Amino acid sequence: MSCPRIHIIYILFFFVSFVQAQETDTRSKNRRFADSMYYEHTIKKQKQAQPQDTLNLSKINKKDTTKSFVSSNKDIPCSSLYQNTWLTDRVKSGKVSLKDLPDELTIRLLGKNENFCFPYKGPKTSCYGWRWGRAHTGVDIAVHIGDSIVAAFDGVVRVARYNGGYGNMVLIRHYNNLETLYGHMSELKVKPGQKVKAGDLIGLGGSTGRSTGPHLHFETRLLYACFDPEWIVDVQGHCLRTKVLKIDKSFFGVAGFKETENTKFSSLAKVNTIMAGTKYVSSKDLRQKSKNKKNELVKIDKNADKSEWRYYTVKEGETIESICSRFSISENDLIEVNGIKDKKVAVNTRLRIR
Repeated sequence: MSCPRIHIIYILFFFVSFVQAQETDTRSKNRRFADSMYYEHTIKKQKQAQPQDTLNLSKINKKDTTKSFVSSNKDIPCSSLYQNTWLTDRVKSGKVSLKDLPDELTIRLLGKNENFCFPYKGPKTSCYGWRWGRAHTGVDIAVHIGDSIVAAFDGVVRVARYNGGYGNMVLIRHYNNLETLYGHMSELKVKPGQKVKAGDLIGLGGSTGRSTGPHLHFETRLLYACFDPEWIVDVQGHCLRTKVLKIDKSFFGVAGFKETENTKFSSLAKVNTIMAGTKYVSSKDLRQKSKNKKNELVKIDKNADKSEWRYYTVKEGETIESICSRFSISENDLIEVNGIKDKKVAVNTRLRIR
């Protein structure tokens, strides 16, 4: 009999509390209702909101049952090396730098039951290094618009979006500590947080962003810093050069200019263990060489294969003179190849520059 009495006491207590609250609350009935709605739809949601997650997993569409997505931070590859940074809106993070890299790091490019697949088996059109007076941080591979682009290694998609000069791009973090970037695609086929295997479709070939024609811009990165993909990938043979890579701070940045037999070795000379016979010069020498070659003009090869042709779209305020200066070509060459009349070009005109 004691239990029903306890229940009755509790009911009386809550009833009295409710009445007292109503007596002390001077707000009108409509005001109380409006305030309660504001609390439910605004204040309560703000209290329940979690701090912004660096890994940004909340944006992953977990209802999509046709694809495999990471479900927690534990599924993120190499989170310790990257200090738990997982940005889905940009390529680099300011929280991690090369100073955090050991003096030398041994990377096994393929783990157990893992494979490699070349992103697209097309001809190389541009190397890693200095190009047109600025750094080119990857290799370019000729594609046709709509061709299938695939993941190089197993991993998880970190970025899949339109991103400035890269155009439509995908960046994947792999279980071997590397990240690979694929730029200028016409269409994306993956989302951030999606798990992929080597050879899985990630996008279609295109020419979006800062591009002079359909091609794939392919980068390899470690700790948000780029290095020459040809140190690990045979672009002509479409295969890996090595399964184990010993790498340190001297491997990073753009200093991959191939020189003659008389070139002195720089701190990058150790890469010869991977690319036998290839010699490199320092970034300082490269900058000087770029200045020396500034006035040298490049001839547009009229007999080159069409897959190697490169185009540029004229922007407002540009002239034939400024375009020729930018791409180191002669005015007569540009005019002749493109059939320009009166030495004038309209905005959005597509000109062949290579």
